[in-house]
Amino acid sequence: MNDMGMTPPVPKRLLGWYSANQDEMPWRGCGDPYGIWLSEVMLQQTQISTVIPYWHKFMAHYPDIKALAAADEEAVLEDWAGLGYYSRGRNLHRAARQVMTDHAGQFPEDPEEIRSLPGIGEYTTAAICSIAFGKNLAVIDGNVERVICRHQTLSGDPRKGDTKVQLRQIANTWLCTDQPGDHNQAVMDLGRKVCTPRNPDCENCPIAEDCNAYASGDPHRWPQPKKRRPIEKQQWISALFICGEELLLFPGNTELLKGHRGPILSRVTQPDGNIEQALKRELKERTIPLQEILGYGDPYRHSITHRQLEVQPILCRWCGPIPEDVKKIVPHAAGKLPVLHRKAIESIMPLLSNASIGDHAEGITDEMHS
Repeated sequence: MNDMGMTPPVPKRLLGWYSANQDEMPWRGCGDPYGIWLSEVMLQQTQISTVIPYWHKFMAHYPDIKALAAADEEAVLEDWAGLGYYSRGRNLHRAARQVMTDHAGQFPEDPEEIRSLPGIGEYTTAAICSIAFGKNLAVIDGNVERVICRHQTLSGDPRKGDTKVQLRQIANTWLCTDQPGDHNQAVMDLGRKVCTPRNPDCENCPIAEDCNAYASGDPHRWPQPKKRRPIEKQQWISALFICGEELLLFPGNTELLKGHRGPILSRVTQPDGNIEQALKRELKERTIPLQEILGYGDPYRHSITHRQLEVQPILCRWCGPIPEDVKKIVPHAAGKLPVLHRKAIESIMPLLSNASIGDHAEGITDEMHS
């Protein structure tokens, strides 16, 4: 409490706490709308520690919007590899080109113009506008939802109906209009570091004094738990083709990693889980000639949002001319490929180092074309 025995307003306590406890991040204080936008896109569903090296890499490779817009999409996605949710990288590139076309290369300040850019929603718009331009827009993400729902003990789904409306009203009421960017970052940091989903550190929370959830003795009751989408298990093959000492990278044309070059992916949908039949079907659909199977790598698991994949790598020797849209790399240069592809290449590395692999080759029969 202050000298008058009254609890300071929530915004004042949040900013005081943030001033003493904010973490250093390369984009904080950079004053560059482009760098702030880049960080906000990368931070969507990704941990800060993971984002920092990618942010530095992108700022080095594409120091401004003009450089990003001029880059080839495939190069941008290669630099994005490992961050996941690859539509973010594609939308980032598309948005940079739209800024060049519609705004002469200057990142817009108007919230509606920012909102119209590919990959930018309500949250990202508020974050960029408040942090980069000092506009009075309250940010609401999962951390902010949790802080407000607990402090005010809001029942119901924070993303629907009356609860959503109430949450927005409170967020706007709390917003410090003198420092909207710092305020938004303070609430998000509080939810990330103190008011955590499990075991919140209420004793060190700057707004615990008048927090209804803390007073209840059971802050975990808020917010209402989200209904989780059931995990779907899928079986896939990753067909890797070797030509000489190089691997072939094919354009992606499946629901997984569409637009990324790499091994050929095919989902195994046969009831008996026959992976060779799945490979034959995929090759036939792509009008690729029959190839020679050299061996199988160890299966591995990979999770993508609501799906858990069981992936079987298959190493094949490429026979015949190489299509024009296929690129070649040496196996040890696979670092820029998405993790799903890198795992497959790691799995077949022992096969590549086996000098006698040709003696154990298996052929795919002509049943495919019969």
